[in-house]
Amino acid sequence: MSKTYQIWWHSRFVDEINREAITIEDIIDKAGKTIKNLEKLKALEKQGKLKVRVSGTLNPFLIDVLDDSIIPEVENNPLVENK
Repeated sequence: MSKTYQIWWHSRFVDEINREAITIEDIIDKAGKTIKNLEKLKALEKQGKLKVRVSGTLNPFLIDVLDDSIIPEVENNPLVENK
């Protein structure tokens, strides 16, 4: 049985940008951190240890963990929320 998680990737970097003193540097910094965390999940996906569930939405999107050994790594990713 797989475990399912939500990924709020877009909200994670957009909502954390300071709206009162926004700079392009801030946007790039937050987007870069989000991409870095998505890259970690991408590596697990390429190894066949998780997969994106087709749900019709990209934010949030759902992932199914196919290999229970990666649950701690997935749960420690700041983009991941339990469903």
